[in-house]
This record gives sequence, C-alpha cells and structure tokens, in this order.
Amino acid sequence: MYSPHCAARWAGLSAAALILAIAIPAPAVARQDTGTLQGTVQVTAIHHCALTRIGAQFVRCDSLTGAGAPAASWVPES
Repeated sequence: MYSPHCAARWAGLSAAALILAIAIPAPAVARQDTGTLQGTVQVTAIHHCALTRIGAQFVRCDSLTGAGAPAASWVPES
C-alpha cells in the first residue's frame, strides 16, 4: 500500500542524506607551483653571527633563539 506519510518520511530521509553528503568536505587536491624567476629578489644576510649562549639560552646577533630550549654546554658562552 502506498502511504503519503511514508513517502514524506523517505523524502525527508533522502534530503537529510543529500545535505549530509554535501556538507562533508572533499579531500584537498594540491599541485606544485613551479614559480617564475621574474620579480624575484635575492636576499643576503648582512650579519653572520655565530651561535653562542648566555647562561642556558641560545643567542645569535643579540637575539635570543631556541624558543627557550636550554643550550647545550658545548655551545661557547659569550
């Protein structure tokens, strides 16, 4: 027997499944950018500072480096 109530239920279920299928993100696709040589600028470092330590912190060119990791004892202290 055909029931309008049953058909409405199936239509609602189908609509919910379709919305769910659309809402789930698809896998990302990436491709490598080969880049161009036009407009590129070569950057060279002016300061070539050696890595040293003060206490237990890494220092290079008067800047703390190492994200707070303790410096090894073999790194020279300045």
